[in-house]
Amino acid sequence: MGINIKNISINGLRGFSKKRTIPLAIPNGKIGGGLTILVGPNNGGKTTITEAFNGLSKNSPSFSMEKRNYISSSPLEFSIENSNGQIKYLKSNPRAESEVKWENIDVEPKSEKIFVLPSRRVFNPYFQKNYLNRLQYINQSGYSQYRTKELDHFYTRIFKISEEKNSFNEFNKVLKKIIDPLTEWRIDQSGHGEYFIKFIYKNGFHNSDGIGEGILSIFVIVDALYDSSQDDVIVIDEPELSLHPSLQKKLELVLAEYSKDRQIVLSTHSPYFINWDSIENGAKIIRVVSEKENGINIYPLQENIVNSINCLLNDRNNPRILGLESKEIFFISDNIILVEGQEDVFYYKKILKDLNIKIDGDFFGWGVGGASKMEPIAEILNNLGFKKVVGILDGNDEAKSISNKLTSQYKEYKFFCLPTKDIRDKEKIEISKKEIEGIVDKNGNLKEDYKENVLSIFNGIEKYFTLLPS
Repeated sequence: MGINIKNISINGLRGFSKKRTIPLAIPNGKIGGGLTILVGPNNGGKTTITEAFNGLSKNSPSFSMEKRNYISSSPLEFSIENSNGQIKYLKSNPRAESEVKWENIDVEPKSEKIFVLPSRRVFNPYFQKNYLNRLQYINQSGYSQYRTKELDHFYTRIFKISEEKNSFNEFNKVLKKIIDPLTEWRIDQSGHGEYFIKFIYKNGFHNSDGIGEGILSIFVIVDALYDSSQDDVIVIDEPELSLHPSLQKKLELVLAEYSKDRQIVLSTHSPYFINWDSIENGAKIIRVVSEKENGINIYPLQENIVNSINCLLNDRNNPRILGLESKEIFFISDNIILVEGQEDVFYYKKILKDLNIKIDGDFFGWGVGGASKMEPIAEILNNLGFKKVVGILDGNDEAKSISNKLTSQYKEYKFFCLPTKDIRDKEKIEISKKEIEGIVDKNGNLKEDYKENVLSIFNGIEKYFTLLPS
């Protein structure tokens, strides 16, 4: 492996009112090893990071007044630290604030190694004939402040691909990994002299004006991949846009494969782009949130926490702990409810509905997989910067002991225990030894004897969620 980006720092751009450092995964030859996944709620700052990367990919970038943070007392400043510990800076010109200048620009990796794709990946379906290679295209492609703006020069890449046999074959080889069977395509010319992409089908064809945005988006992403080189940096904002889940999953596999020897940075709202195998191989997951007092803040999942994840992944009795539903937690602002298992999720939701109680919070997947698993899940959430987390455990001795430990360990979080040893009644045949009483009967209805206690728990949760942090 060559010289990679160890981290980038941002200060003064949009919501970055303070200097923040974003560590990047370093390729290690393993699938997913060089993958960095930016997650978090809407308006958290993920797109701002991709915008910063776009500036770092240019020799002479500029940032208008609207893009600079008016709270920050520091000028606009970016830095790149490479895997050798060398640093280069991109700083505001004090005499022309919209302009930024490089210091130590020759420090590797060079700007042209960074290829940034915005979330809006569509282009004019009709275009003129022109060619740009990868470096020329990176230098001429801007990052519009208007999210609906089309890509300016992508047609130049299409011409290069279609008219060079080797490029055409390599491009289609990657494209087929995502779109299979692969639709035949070529460039044609209209009667008005404009060019367009023709997608050929058994009973006719579509031009690039009639094809879905998802297919066009895949074309743009594959273009960034197929002629990339080892140690390139490819940044993609919202790769999931306009893509069916099946295509998202295929695209994720392709990106993970390329990240063996390239750095791939994804800003995403899709759980399909979180792959635990990749994280186990070295990929980084970073939660990006906008905080009232701190501006945009960065919470990388620390390497020591990955061991907790491996433990959960290898739990054969609870394979859904870190399944698709639990991955959705990474895109929630806060207010997480942890419960022991899937039946707890089911019955608590029923109780809330029956009692006509609304809680401004979300259950973690289908439970944490038992009381003993609540600690590693709480550790993950705490590491990712979640401020409001509650846990509801059973009322047996083991669960009470775990609750006490968690209360001591995570003082900002709240933990509650049921007045019974389980969520529902369980007969002897289910547990082989003795009957266990729960707060709900065999039909899932809350028992009157425990109504007041359960109301107290949920009222406590709602009060905690709505109470402003000190």
